Amino acid sequence: MISIMLTRTFLIKMTALCLVISMCLIVSEVFVRIVIDDGMEYNLEMWKYARKLKRVAKHSDQGHQHIPDKSAFLMGVNVKINSQGYRNKEISITPSQGVTRIMMLGDSLTFGWGVPSGETVSSRLENLLNNSRKDKSFEVINTGIGNTNTEMQVASFLDKGVLFSPDIVVLNYFINDAEPIPRPTKNIFMKHSAAYVSFSLRWGSIKRLFFGGKQWFQYYNDLYSNENESWIRAKDAISKLSNYSHSKDIKLVIVNYPELHQLTPYPFDQVTSKLKNVADEHGVQFVDLLP
Repeated sequence: MISIMLTRTFLIKMTALCLVISMCLIVSEVFVRIVIDDGMEYNLEMWKYARKLKRVAKHSDQGHQHIPDKSAFLMGVNVKINSQGYRNKEISITPSQGVTRIMMLGDSLTFGWGVPSGETVSSRLENLLNNSRKDKSFEVINTGIGNTNTEMQVASFLDKGVLFSPDIVVLNYFINDAEPIPRPTKNIFMKHSAAYVSFSLRWGSIKRLFFGGKQWFQYYNDLYSNENESWIRAKDAISKLSNYSHSKDIKLVIVNYPELHQLTPYPFDQVTSKLKNVADEHGVQFVDLLP
């Protein structure tokens, strides 16, 4: 009899505990979605971007890709993915006669995170070229996908981008483009819980700040050490892109975007030099946008 009563008491307590935990989780989720999520919270907007507009790529070396014909309101702007999986107007496979076709590869900078489609780098370049050169016509294609690295971008170009027969390829490069990108998670909370995403990323920042995590400038300098596997893979990807471009008589340009936390004195001149050396080794034009 006593044993039955103890068991019943234990079950009641466990049930109460589960109810309390469930209520805390629900309240946390509601709080994040209503209070914290104002449509401009970077981590949450990136999470929505991954859920609504991206899927795992068929080929693992590409990481992920856009879902064709999808749209979402992210970071204060409307984002529309065309039928080919690009944030771009619809593109014919074959370029129009007399049109110079430029294809831009890159991550969220190229994609145009937080800006309207008409203000992306590719749109602005296309307008600039067509307004300044009345004797020629230009088409600039935006193939940028957020949270991709150079290896993924090159793999995607060699698989699909080549079908559009570009005359010029521009590899937009940012310092984090040598980073390894985490593979798709099986964590159900990361996939479906805004609260989990918000709190876990904040906890990661706290750990780096107070428990010995690398400072951002040290992290990036280490990323570009000669022995770093991620940097080696990025260089290999650039080599593949260069070899293909030369074989097809495509002009390749690497454009380096500076890390904006500190421009003067710039802490990553050595990284820029390494990237330029890679470009020089392959006979590729290099443009550094550091002012």
